[in-house]
Amino acid sequence: MKRMLFITSTNLAANPRLVKELSLAIDAGYDTTVVQFSVGNWSDGLTTALQQRFQNTAFISLSALRSPFFPWLWSSLLQKFYNSLPVSFLTTEMLSIVTGKRSWILLRFLKKVSQSYDWVIAHNPGAFYPAYVYSQRSGAKLGIDVEDYHPGETTFPKQQQQMLRLMQLLLPKATYCSYAAPLIAAEVQKNIPGMLNKQLVLLNGFLASEFIAPELQTGNRLKLVWFSQNIDSGRGLEEVIPAVNELHSLVELHLIGYLQPQFAEMHLKNRNGIVLHDPMPQHELHTFLATCDVGLATDVPVNKNRELALTNKILAYAQAGLYILSFPVQAQLDFLKTYQLHYSIMNNSCAAIVPVLTSLNKDFINAAKAEQFTIGMQFDWKKLGRPLVETWQQ
Repeated sequence: MKRMLFITSTNLAANPRLVKELSLAIDAGYDTTVVQFSVGNWSDGLTTALQQRFQNTAFISLSALRSPFFPWLWSSLLQKFYNSLPVSFLTTEMLSIVTGKRSWILLRFLKKVSQSYDWVIAHNPGAFYPAYVYSQRSGAKLGIDVEDYHPGETTFPKQQQQMLRLMQLLLPKATYCSYAAPLIAAEVQKNIPGMLNKQLVLLNGFLASEFIAPELQTGNRLKLVWFSQNIDSGRGLEEVIPAVNELHSLVELHLIGYLQPQFAEMHLKNRNGIVLHDPMPQHELHTFLATCDVGLATDVPVNKNRELALTNKILAYAQAGLYILSFPVQAQLDFLKTYQLHYSIMNNSCAAIVPVLTSLNKDFINAAKAEQFTIGMQFDWKKLGRPLVETWQQ
């Protein structure tokens, strides 16, 4: 049986795309191992639950915490020192550590791995270089997944340069690079011209089997939904919540995720029409979406990555058959238009959101659910992931 090693600088719960690739690999007959991190937050418990789905996968969880103390201290000191140096002075290993100190912990661990694998797949920048080093030492083929445009996740020029340089050095050396959105692929290819390895765009859809046909909602109020790992600032909710409060007799908003206390204090006090939910396992979340009417894709383009990336949520809304309300973000506009989904665009201000919410027609939204659900079927991860499986098998 062929063997595949997945490496991430986060964990299963914080990296749904890795979970989906892991399922593909198992279905394709691979013996699988995942190296990930315990990070000391909400994701650890959900990761433990997720692991139960993969009884035959070996999971190795390294610590990103202060215990054990030495790896945490040394990686922190190295990152701080390397960050003080000019970008042109940094080796690939230095760049890897400066962009993510868990990279040093991964490098240290992988030196001890004696098992051989046919493929090593890197998720998240902190795993790119450790996976490359392991592939060179062991002869495994290397795959790198670029879920976000990582140089664009920050607005600090030096950090942008560090990340872009790391990618320029490593991505051309992979057997393939996969991307979660067309605009991310285009931006990477513009900044790393002439890559001769295989380039795959794999939208971040989910398994169609996790979704059920949407329910036709009765009653006067529209049921809006938004989900993410964290309910926090900078995600467009600051303007949506007062709009919902003003129209709470017409709409209710369900927020799913880990509620950040400061956000709750600043934005949720004395607000009507808001229903809070703890983070849900993926299958439970997708079942819940079937009970809703409208999905909110309110990510604010505070950096270049937000302009280029397609979030998990907008694909999940389409697969669940929900009407979509989106801010005018380029990647989302392209997606909604390309696949002829049912949607409305609203600007990021309470004054602009209120009339859009008021204009929504529940009868039309109910009538459109079946068509939206049918359109969403093409984002089934099993279909989207076929080119990836074919690449592994070549």
